[in-house]
Amino acid sequence: MVIEMSNNKTLDLRNLKIDQLGYVYKDIEKQAKIMENMSGVSKFVVFDPVDVKVNYRGVNKTIKMKAGFGTLYDDTQIELLQPVEGESIYNEFLNQGREGFHHILYIVEDLQAVINKYKEAGVEVIQSGKVMTSSYAYMGTEEFLGIIVEFAQEGRRSRRKKKE
Repeated sequence: MVIEMSNNKTLDLRNLKIDQLGYVYKDIEKQAKIMENMSGVSKFVVFDPVDVKVNYRGVNKTIKMKAGFGTLYDDTQIELLQPVEGESIYNEFLNQGREGFHHILYIVEDLQAVINKYKEAGVEVIQSGKVMTSSYAYMGTEEFLGIIVEFAQEGRRSRRKKKE
């Protein structure tokens, strides 16, 4: 998909694979059971709420989230998110009276380069953070795509050498 921006910039998503479909609900355990009965969706692993540090619209915050993960046809991850405490793009979504499909995720090699390209086209980061060794950024693409695009870069874990 090539997106033509109003400032004559283009954003090209054609060479990227969608790695994850993200959904936001008020009750992810209920939704996980519904989705597990759909063809091609695996059983979900749902985690207890955890504190997550995010940068939400330019402000560092700690939010509490509940998350669940499954897969679609053993290939695409399905992420279910339920905000518990704090302000985030997930609360914004629910406060608009919405539930359901929220974002798509692409894994990229250089997250900062992608962010810079989007900023150049007039698209800002609306929320970002780090989970374990991976960094991520949600881009403000909903206005022209109807959906939020998330990019993530997987980090490398440092390994200790074994003593001989």
